[in-house]
Amino acid sequence: MKQQKNNPKTRVVRMLYGSKTKIFLLMCVFLISVFGILLSNWLTTSQTAFATINLLQPAPTQPLGYYDYFGKLLSPQEAARVVANKGFNSNDPISYQRVGAVKITQKLIAQGENIFFNRKIGDTLGFQGVFGFGQGLNTISDEIGVAIASLQGQPTTNLKITLQKNLTLGSRTFPKGTVVNTGLKVPARQSAALGLKANGEITCLLCHATLSNNKIIPGTSNGELAIPLLIALAPNTAAGFARLNFNPLDPQYKGNGKTIIDSKGNKVELPDPKKLEDAFDDAVLDVPFGNFESSPDGIRDSTKIPSIFAFKNHPYGASGEAAVGPFAGLSALNNGVHSSEVNLFAAAQISADTLGIDPEVYIGTLLQNAADPSLRLPKGVIVKPSEWLRKIVPNPIQAELEDQIPAPGTGTYPNLRPSLFTYNGLVFSPNTGNPEDIASGTFLFANNAMSAFQNSLVPPANQTSENWQALTNNSVKRGAKVFQKANCATCHIPPFFTDNKIHPIDQIRTNPARAQSRLGLNKLLVAPKLYTFNTPVPIPANAEVLDVPTQGISDTPTTLPKGVLPKGGYKTSTLRGLYVNAPYLHDGGVAVRAGSLKVDSNGSFTVVDKTGLGLSGTLSLSIPADPASSLRALVDRDLRAKVIKANKANPGLVRSNLDGTGHYFYVDRQSGFNSHQQTDLINFLLALDDNPGSF
Repeated sequence: MKQQKNNPKTRVVRMLYGSKTKIFLLMCVFLISVFGILLSNWLTTSQTAFATINLLQPAPTQPLGYYDYFGKLLSPQEAARVVANKGFNSNDPISYQRVGAVKITQKLIAQGENIFFNRKIGDTLGFQGVFGFGQGLNTISDEIGVAIASLQGQPTTNLKITLQKNLTLGSRTFPKGTVVNTGLKVPARQSAALGLKANGEITCLLCHATLSNNKIIPGTSNGELAIPLLIALAPNTAAGFARLNFNPLDPQYKGNGKTIIDSKGNKVELPDPKKLEDAFDDAVLDVPFGNFESSPDGIRDSTKIPSIFAFKNHPYGASGEAAVGPFAGLSALNNGVHSSEVNLFAAAQISADTLGIDPEVYIGTLLQNAADPSLRLPKGVIVKPSEWLRKIVPNPIQAELEDQIPAPGTGTYPNLRPSLFTYNGLVFSPNTGNPEDIASGTFLFANNAMSAFQNSLVPPANQTSENWQALTNNSVKRGAKVFQKANCATCHIPPFFTDNKIHPIDQIRTNPARAQSRLGLNKLLVAPKLYTFNTPVPIPANAEVLDVPTQGISDTPTTLPKGVLPKGGYKTSTLRGLYVNAPYLHDGGVAVRAGSLKVDSNGSFTVVDKTGLGLSGTLSLSIPADPASSLRALVDRDLRAKVIKANKANPGLVRSNLDGTGHYFYVDRQSGFNSHQQTDLINFLLALDDNPGSF
């Protein structure tokens, strides 16, 4: 052995072998580093660079182990440099939370999924006690129970109930025996619908999930959901008056309303509760199934329930209003769902500025007909509603501020100012010390966890026979070429098929109502700030504060995002998952019922049933819109004109600003494309699932 070791020839071989091993290891390290940089750049660069890729390649997915840093996706090495540059220890996980970086882990995604599936939306005082959502649902609970029992364990994507008694909502009466489509999804062998809890509470699944082969598919929109019915059932639906264009002091509602003292010390007579409730129920029932109204802006601007395949689909919301903060605004959107969308009282803080309604009139209108009689304004006594509220529920944190805290820099409740992160000054962040609440954690934990979960969702595979045929006969591939030739990729840039921009209303030309929903806030905004993500709740006095970056998103930290001003705008929505997200445009106005068109072998079509055009022929009748036919109406100007005409012939849709106008970018005969090409484009769009090039 000794002789062999000292043999010159052996020494040379050993030296070469050792050198090659070192070189090999160094090359591995180098390649791994290069791959990491390329992956990081791929996931963070402008999507313009993807315009030349194969349009049928799967889009990248959210990578585990990376960090979200206010919308920027950072590799562990990049995140460590950010932490070190801030003067913190990059080996300490808390340091990342202190700078606002969120590590994307499987555990965080699972926590977000649990909240999404199981955690209630809405506060006990406002949503249940004042509005009475659970009470309203209870009026048809027997019918729901009978309908589920009649399934005998079989699943359904649209629970049909038969009314056991006459049901009057506003000026409309639904007679006993009427069969009502609810759009509720009930899995096999289950006694409750997705998203509905036994106590009348709801979860995100109610609107953002469907069933396929008895498998829950989260992220898809429940476009069949009877939201207008479920809302109108509440005994005090009119508590949401700010969501529509209702002024409670309009003389037409004058009658038996209580007299209150407003914020200036004047006596004011509130509206007659029944007159306002009936009128508001009628307005709510104008809205088609699958549409919801969330913004207390005094505008009728409902939007369809969106799909939430969220990764790289920022900014969020129909008008792109959720644009800043963690996960590129997705956490702000989640915060809004759990805060401003259902918190009835918070809008009173700025109601004088945004609605021209005195805050005391606002609160009084909510309380005088509260679902819970103990919350109603007292009889025979003239009070200031805000003072009465504090007498019956002294601690706002246990009442209208349940699970919500003011964001730093917004002021003190009830005088909070909005910011680009929170449009009512509040942040949904349940108490850290409550282990019984799955949303409990450090500041913003729940919103960030839901963001990580939603970013992990991808469109479900389109396994329809039509998609198989279109892939097999190369229609999808031909459609991809049409997509490029028609310059669709100018805005809908692959692989996520969005340019991540808000386009001004003058460019996009859709109905402006929703685009204008945030304009009234522009002069009220304060700079967006958040507590560091290691901060416990309740917030300690010495809590660290982060400035939320707005560079490139808005001109200043206190102005609305670019594209919104001066008249409003709409974001470029992703095209992924279109086949599970009909109808189209923000208002769902581009809707056509299955069987309304006859398409021949050449791709030419004729309208064979004009009653199936528009929302009036689909979701206003609780009938789903057909994806292929609706997409044809989106890209064919003649068919769109017929759809718009049908919408505008329906007074309820006109009152609700739902018409399907705008986005006048056509792929039809007038723009130089034949019927074959139009059909190929539609097949391509319907194929944009998790793996567009495969079945």
